[in-house]
Amino acid sequence: MYITPIETYALKLRDLYITHGFKPFRMRRFEEYDFYADKKDFLASNAILTFTDLNGKLMALRPDVTLSLIKRGIQGKYCYNENVYRPDENSNTFGEIQQSGLDVLGTLTDEDTDEVITLAVESLKLLADGKDYTLNIADAGKVAELLSNSANKSEILRALSARNINALMKLNAPEELISLLGAINPVSKKNIEHTRTDYSIVRNISYYNGLVFNGYIEGNPYSVLSGGQYDGILRTAHSQIPNGLGFAINLDRL
Repeated sequence: MYITPIETYALKLRDLYITHGFKPFRMRRFEEYDFYADKKDFLASNAILTFTDLNGKLMALRPDVTLSLIKRGIQGKYCYNENVYRPDENSNTFGEIQQSGLDVLGTLTDEDTDEVITLAVESLKLLADGKDYTLNIADAGKVAELLSNSANKSEILRALSARNINALMKLNAPEELISLLGAINPVSKKNIEHTRTDYSIVRNISYYNGLVFNGYIEGNPYSVLSGGQYDGILRTAHSQIPNGLGFAINLDRL
């Protein structure tokens, strides 16, 4: 049986995560629409692909793996290889995206954070096949704190993402926020190679409340890995889980 390169990557990533104690997890491709409708602020897009079940109930094809994990209320270390269904970035259509990733659900420790960062870097190394790679890290909680009294948060975040200092100044963004574009990494205690601070990756302070990171591979203009800590969505979902941290790899971008 022929195995595609993407499937080979997915198998290698799963083996990597399993050796670190993560349990493989499989889930349904669809959930009740109401579960996602209440949490659109946490999704990459408000558009959700829906259909009506035979019993008349409105269902949604899964737009996010982590939300599906949260719905089950489970705690522990889990890894997955699943598809999600989201609007395509380059066309006005929905796309099916293959993801590999992991999540730690429960009370987080410094060791958990260091392990997730280390595995993100190791994942990039595995996928890079000898090319250069980097994991950009920031603290979304710090950005949210600095913007707590700002009325134009979305505009400031767009300017921050573009690293547009002039626009940030015109928007009266806090000086400390502007200075963060050149800050030293405030999160990782370990001196892990191939990591650097980059606050321009902070785009969604609704989903992520602490550590946030994106992974890049030389020659690819898009981030292939994204993740962070998402305690806020856990509180919104009325979950008994105190903390959540993880990342997903967009295998299609390889």
